[in-house]
Amino acid sequence: MQRIRTSDLTVMAFTLVFGLLVKRIVSPMTNVFTDFFRIPGGSAAVGFSLAFLIIGKQCVSVPFAGTLMGFVQSLLAIGLGFSGYQGPLAVITYTLPGLMIDLTGMVIQEKGIVFCVVSCVLSCITSALFSNILVFHLAGLPLMLWLLLAALSGILGGVCASLLAEKLSVPLGKVMRS
Repeated sequence: MQRIRTSDLTVMAFTLVFGLLVKRIVSPMTNVFTDFFRIPGGSAAVGFSLAFLIIGKQCVSVPFAGTLMGFVQSLLAIGLGFSGYQGPLAVITYTLPGLMIDLTGMVIQEKGIVFCVVSCVLSCITSALFSNILVFHLAGLPLMLWLLLAALSGILGGVCASLLAEKLSVPLGKVMRS
């Protein structure tokens, strides 16, 4: 069994908390757009939140780091009252996207922009689908629009994750080596 270093845990904790906070900042701005179409706004903001889980996954060598960060993020969201309509079901809708990030990492070995965008899109769609199944029960055109917004959010979040990971690789590399 691989030991997890304190520096790995620190990076994981930073990225999952920052991702949770970014979603709280971006959500009200996306709700202005999604309220017009009468669809939940979380899918349009989740890409920016998941971008930080992807950055955390890129920076640590912990197996299933995405799943672990998603699970801890869900507990924080529930504990802080950030889970919205999902309540305790947030454990599922936060952990499964983290698992999707890990599974994408197993398929795409090189951690570049392709990994960031593909994993963010897939994890955003996973989050939207399971949120819909468990809570919202959208169908037809609203569901398709919601999934499209999740995919677009994933593309933007993946590009942001790639750019941020590139900029943070030097400072975090110093922390990770110590």
